[in-house]
Amino acid sequence: MKNAIIFSSFASKEIDESFNWYESRSVGLGDRFVDVVDKAFAVLSENPIAFPKKKRNYRNMVIDTFPYIIVYEYNSLESSIYILHVFHTSRDPKYKYRNK
Repeated sequence: MKNAIIFSSFASKEIDESFNWYESRSVGLGDRFVDVVDKAFAVLSENPIAFPKKKRNYRNMVIDTFPYIIVYEYNSLESSIYILHVFHTSRDPKYKYRNK
């Protein structure tokens, strides 16, 4: 069963900014980034508990092709996945689980 995916404003902004950055480096690279992230979301939607809890109820999914981690929370009662961040691994990890 697929679970609903809900994006925080942070995650939406991070995806947009990453798309723009990759696209500015090479035409089509931004599209490749979005395709990889979309495939990761499809995997999460099918099996959100496949990845371990890291802090509080947040889980991390590492994206293979690009240096990003998807930080999310799964709510089994509502069958929903809340994407907190699409986090570049070069960023300071102390911000990975923050809502600010």
